[in-house]
Amino acid sequence: MKYCTNKICLIILFVTSYQSLYSQISKNQASSSTQLEKTRNKKTESKLITLDIANPSEIKDLGFDQQVFDDFENEVRKSIQQKEIAGAVTLIARKGKIVHFEVQGESQMETHIPMKKDAIFRLASMTKPIATLALLLLIEDGKCSPNDPVSKYLPEFTSQQVLISKDSVDGIWMYKTREATKPMLIRHVLTHTTGQPSAYGGNMPEAYAAITKNAYASNIENYVKQLAKLPLTHEPGEGWIYGPGLLVAGRIVEVISGMSFQDFVQKRILDPLDMKDTHFYLEPKDAPRFTSYYQPDGKGGLSLIDPGSEKSIRISGSKTYYSGSGGLHSTATDYFKFSQMVIQNGEFNGVQIAKPSTIAMMKTDQTPLHLEAAITPTDDLKNNGFTFGYAIKRKEIGSDPRPAGTIYWSGATGPIFFIDLKHELIAMILYQRPSTYPTKIRTDFKSWVMKSLKE
Repeated sequence: MKYCTNKICLIILFVTSYQSLYSQISKNQASSSTQLEKTRNKKTESKLITLDIANPSEIKDLGFDQQVFDDFENEVRKSIQQKEIAGAVTLIARKGKIVHFEVQGESQMETHIPMKKDAIFRLASMTKPIATLALLLLIEDGKCSPNDPVSKYLPEFTSQQVLISKDSVDGIWMYKTREATKPMLIRHVLTHTTGQPSAYGGNMPEAYAAITKNAYASNIENYVKQLAKLPLTHEPGEGWIYGPGLLVAGRIVEVISGMSFQDFVQKRILDPLDMKDTHFYLEPKDAPRFTSYYQPDGKGGLSLIDPGSEKSIRISGSKTYYSGSGGLHSTATDYFKFSQMVIQNGEFNGVQIAKPSTIAMMKTDQTPLHLEAAITPTDDLKNNGFTFGYAIKRKEIGSDPRPAGTIYWSGATGPIFFIDLKHELIAMILYQRPSTYPTKIRTDFKSWVMKSLKE
C-alpha cells in the first residue's frame, strides 16, 4: 500500500504485531508441551528394584521372622486342603526387597494347572488406586482440580437430586427427591463421598442394579450417563458410601485427555512402570496363566464362576467396558511395582511417573474425620479414612496391628493388600473367591504380616 491514513497504518501495525506475538506464543506453547513430554517419565537416579527374593540373611536383616512366614503358609495350605480356595500367591516386600514370595495350590482346578508366581488374577477393586492415579495425573498437568465440579466436564451431573423417600406400587419404585444444594466435586468421586447409591449402600439397590445389569455390554460413557440419573442418598461430601465414583473418574479422564480411559492408563501408568501383565481384558495367549474364579458350592467344595480359560468372559466376552472401579487383571509382581512406586513418591527404577506432591494425595486422608470410610465398620472408632485411592488407618487405636498411616484395600474377587508406609512394607495375598465368603487367611492376613516383622 502506497498511501494510508494514520488509523489504517495503526491497524496494520497492530495486526502485524499481534500475528507475530501469537506466532511466538504458539511456538512457546508447543515447546513447553514437547518439554513436558520429554521430562515426564524421565530417568532419575534411584536404587534398582529387582524381583529377586531376599536370602535368609537379608530377610533377618530386614526385620522378619521366617518361621512366621512358614506358619502362615501352613494356614494357606490348610485352606486349600479344606477346599476354601483353589490356590494363592503371597508376596511381602520391605524397602524395595521381596522377602516372601510363595505360591500354593492350583490356578485352575478343572485342568489341574498349578499356581505359579506369574499367575494372572482379577483385581476387582484393587483397580481403584491405579484408576485414581490416572485422574491425579491430569490434576498434576493442570488440566483440572480436586475442587472442580464434576458437571464442568460431565454436563449430565449439572442438576443432581437427593432422595427424600421411596415407595413401590406393584413392583414399580417411586422416588421423592429434592434438588441438591451442593455440587459434586472431583474429590468426592475419588473418596466415595458423592452420595451415589451402590450395591454396598444408598438405599436404592433396585435402581443401581437396573443400570448395572448390562453395563459390560456397553461402555463407561453410557454407564455414567445412566448413573447421573439416579438420586443421591446424601449431599455430596456429607457421607461415605462405597460406590461407583471411579467409573465417573474414568469418564472424566476421557473427556479431559481426549483419549480412551484404557489408553490413558496404558500410556501414563502401565507402560512407564513396565506392568506388562496388567490389562483390562485378556487375550487367548494369557489363558494358561489366568486363574479360575470359584465360590463355595454349599457342599464343602468349590463351584466355578468364571474359568481361567479362553471361555472366560474376560477373554471371549465384550471388550468395551473399561472399568476404573474394578476392571483390571494383574500379577503379584506387577502390583508390587505399582505399590513400590507409591512408597517411592512416584518413582520406580529411575522413572518418575508422578510428582511427589501428586502421590502425597494418595497417602493423605482426604475425608472429614467424622466420616467412617468402611463398608462394614467393626467398631465406633471412626479410624478408617480415605485418601485419593486408598483406605487409610488414622490413629494408633483399635485392634488393627498395622501402624497409623497404613493404606490398603481389597477386591470383591478375593485379593487383598496393604502398604505400611512407616516400615516401607508391601503385603498382598491373591486368590479368587468372592469377598462375601471371607476366609480366615484373608481376615487374619494383616496380623500374620505384622507378627512376622520383629523390629
